[in-house]
Amino acid sequence: MHQPFDLKGASFTIPMLSLREADMETIGSQLTKKVCQAPMFFHSAPLVVNLGYLPDPEQLNLPGLLALVREQGFIPVGITNGTEAQEQQAKAMNMAVLTTHGSGKGQEEQNPPSSEEEIDKPTATVIDEPIRSGQRVIVDQGDLIVMASVGSGAEVIAAGNIHVYGALRGRAFAGSMGDSRARIFCQHLEAELVAVAGVYLVNEDFPDSLRTKPVHICLQTERIRINSL
Repeated sequence: MHQPFDLKGASFTIPMLSLREADMETIGSQLTKKVCQAPMFFHSAPLVVNLGYLPDPEQLNLPGLLALVREQGFIPVGITNGTEAQEQQAKAMNMAVLTTHGSGKGQEEQNPPSSEEEIDKPTATVIDEPIRSGQRVIVDQGDLIVMASVGSGAEVIAAGNIHVYGALRGRAFAGSMGDSRARIFCQHLEAELVAVAGVYLVNEDFPDSLRTKPVHICLQTERIRINSL
């Protein structure tokens, strides 16, 4: 019998807004600055709100926050690490309540993988040709290795690490399934945006001394770090 649809899991890169204070004016001001750095990237982008870092979550006006992020062009789809009351409030507004690993205070460290798990780790996907503007490459398991360059306007997304043996001029998203240990390596940094496990950094915030240089990019203390190779 012909099936009218397929329902399968999929991998998408969704920005996560991790709040560290509840003041709406401050949040709105800083969010406006971030959006101005990459307006096309954030326009109509889905957004998850992480409440796990708030010192006093009860002070947050959740409906007001959701209205604020909508004004900035985001489409809020869910919350994570909220209180029970906030989760009920989110559900009443038809928002998803998501469970994250390694995001928000109070999360326990995951156990290191066993030797058997290491053996079963997916192999890397290797691409020999340049990735041109407008192209998107998504690797749901393992690393992505690009033996050429990634052009402006292109996107490379991998569950694991990303290696670019040419110039990285587009956007790179490593750890797309939430792996905060993932890294990005490239021989020539000119990227529009880089992200690891949903935490991003736009070109305007790159260290000037490392532009056009060989670098590796990782996540440390919830911030993107760029280091020379």
